[in-house]
Amino acid sequence: MSKNNAAKRIQNKANTLKNAFPQEIHNEVSCINIKAVYEYVKNRIPDKANMVFRDLPGVYANIKNPVEVLTDENNWVSNKVTVKIFQNAKEILGDENAPFSIGMESIARKHFGYIQKIFLHAFGGAAGVLKRINQINGQFNTNKVVETVYSSPKHAVVRLHWKENRGITSDICAFNRGIYSAIPTLWKLPPAEVQEPYCFFKGDPYCQFNIHFQHGTRNFYSLFNHFRTRKSQLLSALEQIESDKLILKKKYDEVNRLNNELADEVEKLKAINVASNMLVSQDNTEEILKATMKSMSEVLKYDRAIIMLTDKSEKFLDFKYAFGEDPLFIKKYLHDYKIPMDREGNIIARAARLGRPIHIADPGKAGLRRGNLILSNFNVSSFIIAPLVVNEKVIGVVAADRVRGDRKVTSRDLDELSIFTNNIAETLHKAQLKEEIESSYLNTVKALVQAIEEKDAYTRGHSERVALISVRIGEKIGLEQKEIEYLRHGCLLHDVGKIGISESIVCKNAELTDEEYDIIKQHPIKGEEIVRSISFLQDHLYLIRNHHEWYDGSGYPDGLCGEEIPIGAQIVGVADAYDAITSTRPYRRGLPPGEALARINNYSGIQFSPLVVNAFREIFPIIKENLIN
Repeated sequence: MSKNNAAKRIQNKANTLKNAFPQEIHNEVSCINIKAVYEYVKNRIPDKANMVFRDLPGVYANIKNPVEVLTDENNWVSNKVTVKIFQNAKEILGDENAPFSIGMESIARKHFGYIQKIFLHAFGGAAGVLKRINQINGQFNTNKVVETVYSSPKHAVVRLHWKENRGITSDICAFNRGIYSAIPTLWKLPPAEVQEPYCFFKGDPYCQFNIHFQHGTRNFYSLFNHFRTRKSQLLSALEQIESDKLILKKKYDEVNRLNNELADEVEKLKAINVASNMLVSQDNTEEILKATMKSMSEVLKYDRAIIMLTDKSEKFLDFKYAFGEDPLFIKKYLHDYKIPMDREGNIIARAARLGRPIHIADPGKAGLRRGNLILSNFNVSSFIIAPLVVNEKVIGVVAADRVRGDRKVTSRDLDELSIFTNNIAETLHKAQLKEEIESSYLNTVKALVQAIEEKDAYTRGHSERVALISVRIGEKIGLEQKEIEYLRHGCLLHDVGKIGISESIVCKNAELTDEEYDIIKQHPIKGEEIVRSISFLQDHLYLIRNHHEWYDGSGYPDGLCGEEIPIGAQIVGVADAYDAITSTRPYRRGLPPGEALARINNYSGIQFSPLVVNAFREIFPIIKENLIN
């Protein structure tokens, strides 16, 4: 048979078994043993026979047809499975001695492989089998070494030396004891008497079976005359069968290994898909970069990675994000790091120009300059670079490596990373376009706010001052940096709703009438409607809508009370009030900072949040010193 045909056979078997053993490749026990357990239970309690396969460990729990797979004599399984199946059998039968009985019956029902059958006929009797049992177990048994200490037609002493860390229990020992006891029954003799003076599972160095045969008068060697086969010919056939058996087991191990790799690749692709879907849900470039790096670490198992994006001129690659190293180390060497796209000797720039991934197994052999900033400072060996391409245009690159243990980046990683970077590139591109649109819209709205403030010299710069004060309060309270950024943008737009209110009211040089005040009270609602189109502020519109709520519930437009008012709106309320109190109007002069602070203190718990007032009081010296009205 050609190698190609053999490979096809292995692959066909892999496809057949791919749902059977998706991850386990260290298989130690032939399923002949499991078949013996299953049929023993089936002969006694048929309706419960399938229960021997319940609660199997690891991947075996997901086998769709355990009876078919786990009773196939050509399959091999882990010790954990065998131990669990014996335990299940004892529970189902209510018999602690079941493993011994199963071992005996397995011989009576001929539950042994064809190699053992040849041995039995070739050597004529139980004692003859024991003389060659070392050879059988030496080649096929991965759990124990069998030592035949003594053997005669009437007596034998066998020791089972169990290998360490195999997870074997005394049930397996009892099963073997049953097998040795039943061997004479193959020649219609009574079972052997097996004593176990030493037991590994009771603290002895090995299990020893003292076997006593009841000698019969039958001439076992007459079998040779029946078959008319010479003993040497049987031995030759036996050796060939043993060799074939080993080859078969190696093929099954290879099937399981290939199947394991296939399952691993499928799981990686699933994980990449999940990670890609998560990327789509991110709001901005920074979040996408963080999510990307997290996925590369968890899904693709990279220890370190770096992302560089092209600048607006498309002439440079700018460092954007990295993981896997000390942040201070990254900042020291990569902050403001950029690579000219046309630099011929730089491998990262080359990957960007070529628009295809590159695998470097050895930087020295690849002719890379060891003095390169990244190579020289980050101890880089094998690594991979993949471009970020959108509509045939490179927008950046990702470079990654593995430095822990023996896991190195290989050429097989090219396809996986390329699939991932395609999704990253699409998501980043959409986020960048979205940010550009939002930035343009935000700048337009800010320009409108500024235009309104420029018309009224008394409110000029009001939004900027409110933003400065609010950011200081937010930092003092301990808001996260991201929340502070939302707070700053919200403050700059908090009065944008005045765009929709008559200029005669907004810029009036006298106190407002009740009717005019009712109109001006609509500006938070109008402002929310205007800003709603800015997607990154979608969850923070309360900064604009609710900054005139009072802590006691008497504010507008929603009459929120106490902690119903979002903390951001509470902060804007204090900052807005302070700037209004200290600002001069045509109909009144602004109060000095100290008096403004006193007024805000007096309204703590009434108009303002006590928490925010306390924070404002602590930062007041800085505000008083640095803020110019």
